[in-house]
Amino acid sequence: MDDDQKLIVFDKYKNAVDANIVKGAIEASGIPAGVIGDSTANAVWMAPVMVVVFRRDLEAAIEAVYGGEMNYEEYREEMSQEQFDNLQACNKAFSQLLLKVHPELGGKQCAPLFSQAKDAMDRLDLEALNRLNASV
Repeated sequence: MDDDQKLIVFDKYKNAVDANIVKGAIEASGIPAGVIGDSTANAVWMAPVMVVVFRRDLEAAIEAVYGGEMNYEEYREEMSQEQFDNLQACNKAFSQLLLKVHPELGGKQCAPLFSQAKDAMDRLDLEALNRLNASV
């Protein structure tokens, strides 16, 4: 089997709802994606839920989920313009970083940076994401 035809983990999530939202965003861009581990048995065992894509589609999936333009009108009731601007900037910085350090793209030595990038993104810490980007 050609490496581009292999299914790889795009990312892991704590619950099936988050995983399916990401899967939907990927599929909305015309990229096939799947969710593994969203069964009741996995919920009981607290196993992570994974979104998978074909290896050939990983970079496009990263761009689809994090690199696209967002519309403030969709977030107006949830956050201020300043918070939205930070979210959008974090998404773009995270996208750039993932293209460098995703374990499937940068090799296993990038796993610690991948973990740090995810932590910074969870906190919406743009400064940390920019520092990580500069370090790679």
